[in-house]
Amino acid sequence: MSGIVGIAHLEGRPVDSDLLRRMTNWLSFRGPDAQEIWTDGPVGLGHALLSHANNSEPERQPATLDGRTWIVADVRLDARRELVDALRSSSREANLSDSDSQLLLHAYEAWGESCLDHLLGDFAFAIWDAKRAQLFCACDHFGIRPFYFAEVDHSFIFSNTLDCLRLHPAVSDRLNDAAIADFLLFGMNYDPASTSFADIHRLPRAHSLRWSASGLQLREYWRPPTDGAIYYQRRREYIEHFGELFKSAVEDRLRTNKAGILLSGGLDSSSVTAVAHELRKEKYPALELHAFTSIHQNVSSDSDANAARTVASAFQIPLHFSVVDNVGILEGRNDLNRHWPEPIAYPFPSSLTGEFKAIAAEVKVLFSGEGIDNLMEFEMKQHFRCLWREGRSGRALADLAEHVLRRFEAPDGLRGPLRRMGRLFSPRESRASFPDWIQPDLAASLNLQARWSSPLDNLPWNTHPRHPRGYASLFLPQWDFLFRMENAATTRQPVEVRYPFLDVRLVNFLLAIPSMPWFFRKYLLRETMRGRLPDAIRLRPKTPSPFHPLLAALQREEAEPLLRMQPAHQLKHYISEGWVPLLRPDMNAEEAELKINPACLNFWLLSLSRKATSKK
Repeated sequence: MSGIVGIAHLEGRPVDSDLLRRMTNWLSFRGPDAQEIWTDGPVGLGHALLSHANNSEPERQPATLDGRTWIVADVRLDARRELVDALRSSSREANLSDSDSQLLLHAYEAWGESCLDHLLGDFAFAIWDAKRAQLFCACDHFGIRPFYFAEVDHSFIFSNTLDCLRLHPAVSDRLNDAAIADFLLFGMNYDPASTSFADIHRLPRAHSLRWSASGLQLREYWRPPTDGAIYYQRRREYIEHFGELFKSAVEDRLRTNKAGILLSGGLDSSSVTAVAHELRKEKYPALELHAFTSIHQNVSSDSDANAARTVASAFQIPLHFSVVDNVGILEGRNDLNRHWPEPIAYPFPSSLTGEFKAIAAEVKVLFSGEGIDNLMEFEMKQHFRCLWREGRSGRALADLAEHVLRRFEAPDGLRGPLRRMGRLFSPRESRASFPDWIQPDLAASLNLQARWSSPLDNLPWNTHPRHPRGYASLFLPQWDFLFRMENAATTRQPVEVRYPFLDVRLVNFLLAIPSMPWFFRKYLLRETMRGRLPDAIRLRPKTPSPFHPLLAALQREEAEPLLRMQPAHQLKHYISEGWVPLLRPDMNAEEAELKINPACLNFWLLSLSRKATSKK
């Protein structure tokens, strides 16, 4: 992911080019190949390039087509040929050889702010339009590439890296209490428009903004569709259509000579690996693929590791292992150089940075199999309810009979239903109670008790007629957590993670087809990969890992070092004075995760106080 930054002033005062240069150069950790700036009076743009495309000429940004409209972008576009054809139909001289940022500028010139209706891919960009004296900015449909901004001192400051904004002297370090409270309660901020800093905001997924003398205007330009319905006569058509979309999603993300895959050994990441291998054989013989697998110390008994070996061997791909359970809780907490842009409820910073450092030594582009589990949420009741409403009782009876048959044919047979029935009669772990260690005044001022009881009520749970839970899952804040964890701003490594299953074309298709039989045990994906994946992997049942990193760490070590950890001076504003996290290896995972949050917050607060910035 390249780095972008920009400054614009309302009053006409010129941008401080030295400050802009420092902010741009600071982004070199994520864009090491080139750092360039452009200024024109009250506006300035900066770009730090991470080059990994197949073209011989590196992309140059900030870029312009006419000297009046300028862009900085962290962008990777899908369906480029279709976009070029549409641009040519609109009398634009666009070519496939153009960079993604140039195509984006062409789209803006052709369609204005409606250009977003024509864009597919991952992007965060800002366009300075001198004719209209405005900035137009946007982030992609799922928020994979972040966009942060601050309106301070009659200025608009933006970047795709939060800490970069904090280098500007007008941006304060004042914390956002609501975001910090969310972190303590849920391990992440549930508000997609805010950050841990009061001055810094985030552009939510599928949103654009326009900034000018008239003020700031935000709009949501896309939501997953709810009105699509695809019914094919032949079942094979579903498999063929999905296979075509899946292959296009992988190929559009393969514009590089060298790529890695986060290979867990499960069906999803293994399917991405298989398709990438096919594309290498068919079209890209120079493509070099690597697989990266997280393992436990006891490798011989790690079923995921053994499955990953099977996949890597089948496709003759080098497999790199990273041991994830050999580090201590908040190990490296006294490292002056270890800092995350926002608090993260992951108490193993050494493990995360070490894993991505090893990945960065091999590749700059990394594929992930995340996304399909949510999209293929099997909602049987909703499926039959839809058929009943449509008067298709015969289809409902046929689907019910097939569902019973599929239960026997599924990788785990009837074990899955029997396990669920057993859980109905077994004691259930109750949800943890509201934490009594949160500062009472803070809890009262933010009404945190109500927040705790219904944190996700604002999600569109009943919007989609066929896939209500799968649809709503696309709006979960956990996506932001995943994207931040794997973003260069957190890993501090120039590695760009790409998610083929989070492809708009693929999402639109899956939201339009019936759940039965395609989503039961991910039948559609398993059938698509028939003959393309080893059956030991294709038919492998999905089983939750018995390994929980925090509980395993508590088995290995005492939590006493956490109790001796120096409290940051801001911590007393959020945590009751004198409280200590009494962590025990015999507690359940939810309780342990909740109680580790204050320690993770303190780790982050201490890093803030140690962090040396150019402000000083």
